[in-house]
Order: sequence, then C-alpha cells, then structure tokens
Amino acid sequence: MSISTDNMRVERVGEVQGPVQRAVIDYASMPPLFILCDAVLMLALSMLVDLISTSQTSTGTLSSFDFTRPLGIGILSAVTFVLITTSRGLYKPWQMVRATEQVRAAFVNWTFTILFVATVIFCLKVGDDTSRLSTGIFAALGFVAVPASHWAMGAWLRRAVETGAVRGRPSILIGDVSQLDQVVPTEILERLGLREMRRFSFAGVPAGAASGSLSADELDTLKSAIQFARQQRIEEIVIAMPWSSLERLDAVRARLRALPVPVKLLPDEAVHELLDAPRVDFGSSVAIEVQRAPLSRIELAQKRVLDIAVSGVAMTLLLPLFAIIAICIKSDSKGPVIFRQRRNGFGGREFTIYKFRSMSVMEDGAKVTQAQRNDKRVTRVGRFLRATSLDELPQVLNVLFGHMSIVGPRPHAMAHDDEYSKLIAGYAFRHHVKPGITGWAQANGLRGETSEISLMERRIEMDLWYVNNWSIWLDIKIILKTFIEVFRNDAY
Repeated sequence: MSISTDNMRVERVGEVQGPVQRAVIDYASMPPLFILCDAVLMLALSMLVDLISTSQTSTGTLSSFDFTRPLGIGILSAVTFVLITTSRGLYKPWQMVRATEQVRAAFVNWTFTILFVATVIFCLKVGDDTSRLSTGIFAALGFVAVPASHWAMGAWLRRAVETGAVRGRPSILIGDVSQLDQVVPTEILERLGLREMRRFSFAGVPAGAASGSLSADELDTLKSAIQFARQQRIEEIVIAMPWSSLERLDAVRARLRALPVPVKLLPDEAVHELLDAPRVDFGSSVAIEVQRAPLSRIELAQKRVLDIAVSGVAMTLLLPLFAIIAICIKSDSKGPVIFRQRRNGFGGREFTIYKFRSMSVMEDGAKVTQAQRNDKRVTRVGRFLRATSLDELPQVLNVLFGHMSIVGPRPHAMAHDDEYSKLIAGYAFRHHVKPGITGWAQANGLRGETSEISLMERRIEMDLWYVNNWSIWLDIKIILKTFIEVFRNDAY
C-alpha cells in the first residue's frame, strides 16, 4: 500500500498482515547455528570413521570402543576450524550466502586445520596411540564434507531469506527515491540483519528550496516515520540519501534524535567504491586507505613461510623433471639450458631471473622483443615449455633466494619496465611487493603477449588490485587457480 502527495511518498514493504505468522529463525542466531553445524559434523565424522576403522581391524564390541581418541581429534579439529573461520568473518550471514567463496574458504581452512592437528599430534608424541588410517580417512572425508556442508548452509540461508523464514530486527528506510530504489530488502536482511517494515521516501528537493533545508512535505514524511517507528517498536532506522547533501542529512538526523534507536547511513554511488577499501583509525575518526602500506613484518613472515614451503617441496619433487627438460633443451638447440635476464624486483631493485631457455636468442638489453604467436625464435622444445609454463620452473630458485615470491606481479624485462612506466599510470606501484612466478592477472587468464597497450593496462590494473588487497588466503587462492588456468589456456 502507498500514500503519496506531490513531494512525499510512503511505502509499505514487508509489513506483517494478519495475526497468524509462520515460524521463523532469528537473524542473530545464524552464526552460532553455523558454528554448531560445523562442530557437530567434525565430531560425528571423527567418531564414525574411527568406529568403522576399529570394527574392521578388531573383534571388539561397541561397549569396548574407546571414544577418547576420536573425540579429542574431533574437538581439536572443530575448535581450530571454527576459530580460523570466525577470524575471517566467514560465519556472517552475508558471507555464508556467497557459495563459491564459502566452498573455497572451507577447503583452505580445513587444510590448515588438518596441518595444525597433525602438528599437535606430533608435538604431544601421541602418534603411536593414534590410528594413521583413521586420521587420514577423517582428513580426506573432511575435504568433501566440510565444503559441501558450507555450500548447503549457504543455499539454505539464501532460500530462507527469500521465503521470509529468517527474521531480522524490524526497521524502516528513509531517503530519496533515487537512492531507495537501489536498496533491495533481501540485501538489507543479509548484510545488516534488518527486516524492512516500511519505506518513507522523499520525492525530491522542491525547486527554489533553501540549500540544506527540508520542505514541509519532507518534514511531514519524517513525522510519519517517527510515529510509525513508535507504534511498531522499530529497532533501527536506515537512511539512503546522497552524501553530498550534508546539510539535509544533518536536518534529517536532528529530527530522528527523537527516537532512541540506532540510525545507519547507506553509502551512495559516489563513495561506495571507496568504502570497499580498508579503514584505519584516524584519531577519533576513520581514514580510508586508498593506497596500501608495505606488508608488515608478520605479513612478510607469513608470505615467506608459504614461499619456502611451496618452493622447497617443488624443488624436491621436480628435480627429475628438471633433468629431463635440461636434456631435451640441449638436444634440441645450441645454447645454455638456463636463460638469465635482468628484472626489477621489490622496491625497483635489480635481480637476475632464471628460466628454461625456450628461444634461440638471449635478449637482455635496451631492446627486448616479446614472443609472438608462431615466433621463429621459439625452439621446438621451447614451444612446449612455454605452452605449459614449464619454462618458469627455475624461478623457484629465485623464490628460495628471496628475489621473488610464489605469488606477485610478474616481473618484466627492464626495457619493458622503462617503456610501460612512462605509458601507464601507477605502473611503479607493482614494485610494492616482490614479483611472483604467478599473479592475480595470470590466474585470471592474462598470460602471453601484450601486443596492445590496453592488454598491459588490464594486467597492471589486476596487479595493483593484488597489492592493495593482499592476504595469505589470496595467495593460496591464486596458486590453486593458476594450476587450473595453465591447463585451460596456452601461452606462446
């Protein structure tokens, strides 16, 4: 139902009709419910796996089954997983409905959980009393059950929000029509935990009205909103108005002080993108971090541990492959096995990058020509190495030496660095972190030749996004995504 005048409009949205209501779940109970589901799943999985494993290897009865061991592993796993997931804010309802990210995060969090549990078992020297078979099966099943559980919980929550089975705190929306039209009731419920009861819209500022003043119709709208809030026991008010209308905002806020309830101001289009950036304390106020500071010592330590772990394992497992590739290169064409070229690294400092030689030339001067499709300089073995990105493998040595990271903006030849730094704004900001074997751009399919400046601009845009949004979880995501991308697209 709506009531309108020339410059005022009041809309009923989601107002309860009739005395009979269906059973609903309170929004505030969602995170505890998700945590309980995870804990029950891990405890049940640990107990079930150990019970089945024991019954297959002994003739003992259920009464003689020792619940202590699987119960301890289940509790430790549940506590570790819940703490990791909670620290990342992934139990919040608006995060739970993002199915793809939830599945990926659950997979990563479970990986760290199993590594931690294995470390605890080793440090406490209880490995002899713990069934390796049961623990291994428990870990393997968790990689399926936990992500599947989070996907199911997210799907259930989306359905519950759509059907009204989740109840948020009663609220009203007040603002300009143009701003309110962009607000979806389900998003208000998912993100703020609010159940929209009614909207009170300002049709617009009348011509000739004084700057920052409220018209008579707008004052009437606010009066109606306040009266409705009192009658319906509204618990929160949401304002949707342009942030540039500061005087009008102050006038609306002044009127709403008559109600002892919290008032939230939604971001408008002009500031929405900025508010996605990290916020830091600035005295009694808040500052928006539009350019990220260099990684802290703790963050650098996290990244370095991941680099050493991945590159160390890669060197150990890939040594036979290294030897095979070296033999193929030497038998295919003349020249060294390893191609060396100067690149700019962290802070613009020069280093020498290592790659398997894939071309008949060793360019490293003021002019370096990029490889093109059907490039005659590429050898037969080199064509295969470049298509599969195997030519990049020796860069694990650069990672071990500390020149590079597993994940980071790809380093370019110094000649290209000089060229692009003059053509693309913000290019130098790529050197804010160590260059990487793979990066956010490469994980999203931007590999190979950049024959046009627009292609390089897209890469740089993704590199800058990575620098400003770095986290250890993002690095792990990029590593996993790179494996998929290498098999999907060829470079040349």
